[in-house]
Amino acid sequence: MAGVEDKFISHKLGLFFKELFGSSTGWITFIGLSILVFYAFLAFFAPQLAPYDPTKRVGVSLSAPSKEHPFGTDNLGRDVLSRVIWGARIALIIAFISVLIASAIGVPLGLISGYVGGIFDRVITLIMDAMYSFPGLILAIAIAALLGPGILNIAISIAVVYAPTYFRVIRSQVTSVKNELYVEAARAIGARQSVILLRYVLPNVLPSVVVVLSMNLADAIMTEAGLSFLGLGIAPPTPDWGFDLSNGRRFVLSRAWWSLLYPGLAIITVVLGFSMFSEGINEFLNPTVREKR
Repeated sequence: MAGVEDKFISHKLGLFFKELFGSSTGWITFIGLSILVFYAFLAFFAPQLAPYDPTKRVGVSLSAPSKEHPFGTDNLGRDVLSRVIWGARIALIIAFISVLIASAIGVPLGLISGYVGGIFDRVITLIMDAMYSFPGLILAIAIAALLGPGILNIAISIAVVYAPTYFRVIRSQVTSVKNELYVEAARAIGARQSVILLRYVLPNVLPSVVVVLSMNLADAIMTEAGLSFLGLGIAPPTPDWGFDLSNGRRFVLSRAWWSLLYPGLAIITVVLGFSMFSEGINEFLNPTVREKR
C-alpha cells in the first residue's frame, strides 16, 4: 500500500510541476514565488543575516559601498544592507497583518450581505461603497494620522482601505452562487442557513479571496512605504524601507545614491514578486482565464 501511495503522490506532483512549468504564466508564478521566499527568508533570519545593528552608527556617514558595507551607509553612519534586511521583516509583518484584518472584516460581511440581501445588504453596501470611493492612500493617511505610529496602527490604517475590496468581491460571488442548484437542494433538505453559508457557499467563493489577498499584499507594502515616506509610518530609528527612501532622497545631490537605491529596489522587487505570484494564482484558480490564453 505504501508503494501505491508513493506512486500516486509522485504522479500528482508530476502533473503539478508539468502544469506549473508548461506555460509562460507557470514560470512567472515560480519566479514570483521565488522572490517572495527570498524576502521571507530575509525577514525570518534578519538577526542572523544582518551584519550590523540597523539602528546604530557603525561607519562614516554616507560611506560608499565597500567590502565592510556592501550597500554603503546612510547619513547617520548606519549600515544600509542591515536596514534593508530588517526592513523586510517590518514590511511583511505590516502587510500580512493588514491583509488579515481586512479579510476578516470584508469576507464575513460580504458573505452575509450577499446571502441575506434586503435592507441589510443595501446599508452595508452603501457604507462600503462610501469607503471605497475615497482614494486609498488619502484614507490611509487620515487614519494613520489619527492613530499615530506603530505596527498595529499602520496595519489597521491599511486594512480599512482594503476591507471594501474583499466585501465587494465576496458579495458579488455570493449573489450568483446562492442561486445555484446545489444551494437550492441544501435548502430543500432543511439545511440550516449557517451550514449552507459555510459548507456550500464559502468554499466556492474562496478562490477569489486568495487572488485578491495576494494582490492586496503588494498594495499593502506600497501603501506602508508611502505612509513611512510621508512620515506617518514606523517611528525611527526602526528600519523601514519607506522611511529610508524618504531619508535617502535628500542626499541624492550629494551623489549618495546607495541610500536611495537599495530600499527602492527592495520595494520594487517584493511588489513585483507578489504581482507575478497573484497573476499565476489567478490563472490556476480560474480555468476561464487559462482557456483564453
